[in-house]
Amino acid sequence: MKQKSLWAMLLFLGFSVGIKAQGYEIKIIFHHLQDTSVYLGYHFGDKKFVKDTLHLDRYGMGVFRGDETLPGGVYLLVMPNMRYLEFLVDDNQHFTIETDTTDFLKTLHFKGSQTNTDFLAYQSKLVELNRKLQELNRKERTLKSQPDSLKAVRNRIEEINQKTRALNEQVIASHPGSFLAHLVSAMTPPIVPDFEIPENSANPDSVRWVMNYQYLRNHYFDDVDFSDDRLLRSPILYNRLTQYFNNILLQTPDSLIPEVDRIIEASRANKDVYQYVVITLLNHFQRATVMGLDEVYVHIAVKYYLTGQTPWSDSTFLAELKQRVEKIKPNLIGHKAHDLKMETITGEWVDLYEVNAKYIILYFWEPNCGHCKKVTPILYKDIYLKYRDKGLEVFTVYIYDNHKEWEDYLNEHGYDWINAWDPKQLTYFRYYYDVYSTPTIYVLDRDKKIIAKRLDIKTLEKFLARLFGE
Repeated sequence: MKQKSLWAMLLFLGFSVGIKAQGYEIKIIFHHLQDTSVYLGYHFGDKKFVKDTLHLDRYGMGVFRGDETLPGGVYLLVMPNMRYLEFLVDDNQHFTIETDTTDFLKTLHFKGSQTNTDFLAYQSKLVELNRKLQELNRKERTLKSQPDSLKAVRNRIEEINQKTRALNEQVIASHPGSFLAHLVSAMTPPIVPDFEIPENSANPDSVRWVMNYQYLRNHYFDDVDFSDDRLLRSPILYNRLTQYFNNILLQTPDSLIPEVDRIIEASRANKDVYQYVVITLLNHFQRATVMGLDEVYVHIAVKYYLTGQTPWSDSTFLAELKQRVEKIKPNLIGHKAHDLKMETITGEWVDLYEVNAKYIILYFWEPNCGHCKKVTPILYKDIYLKYRDKGLEVFTVYIYDNHKEWEDYLNEHGYDWINAWDPKQLTYFRYYYDVYSTPTIYVLDRDKKIIAKRLDIKTLEKFLARLFGE
């Protein structure tokens, strides 16, 4: 009987040891912060969200607890004054965070989480290195007229950069395969080699720029593990994507589209990362302020959303996206503008394709539009009259069907450029030129290719000044 009981106890102990603790249990000890609420938050891309709320007792103690494990990532412990500290959540979700709010960073420590102890030590060293680097950067800006001192400061800056890289490498090497290693690795920018420029190069600076650009383009994401969805719950992946597509790559569709495809394909290593990357890039290029980048938006929509490669998208969203793409595709930069055959104010007919001019401004407007009342006189006096003898023509389209209103306005102001209308909408100009507000301005070249669109009047003036070599 005793032997049987002992055997049963051993079985129970062995089974208990083998079970991984479920859910999460994060104990909080905040000295000098009693009887108040704190929040458990987390990063997701460029935003922060609240996961849980905890009311500390009169000793400043409490426990965040849940039956389901938390998705891994960088989490936040937020105090009532909105100050917060960051910590990592990985496989171990049972530990203690203790600090004194009179100096919560210096007194912060973790019990039961070596990963967070190491992360805290890494952050402390990194903060100190960044502090020194900022001091040197400030000093560098004041020494432009002192070459010897400037050189010494720059050498010191390089030393700090080397120490930072060494710190990152040490953390990565000592935590192989961990979230901490993946996080630090993704934070570490690539080091561009010191390329040897051929001695006979006509423009060595340009050659060096091209080589640096190509290296960064090809290697910027080498150290980002797209299979680790914990990076989503940190600002790192969002920052990398934004930096790459805003500041590293040339802002042209030809440069951006191949890289969009390459990064999206890399992100397929994890379905959640793939979803995040595709959504982020679609939104990024939908909001792009650089003219012509709507072509990248169209590319992502057509290649990934409208071919069934985004299972998270519902039918309503896809239908709206398809409709939006159909409005943008006919008027992409570099594409030939759709022809317009319209009646003029004098009852004659005019064909956009038959207008013989070096450049053509296509201007959709109406007399009672408040913005048009400001823009139209500037367009006529400061732009049309200035450049018409140099090869500029303005093709205006009155977008409504009130002939008297249109005629009275033109007679009053004497605008003698091409004045056309299409009261029955037979040319579908609203569709082909995506006219949903006025004024809407396009610029075409001699071959009727769209070279600029949706410009405000000031940008149009600058654009034409460059075209005409001013």
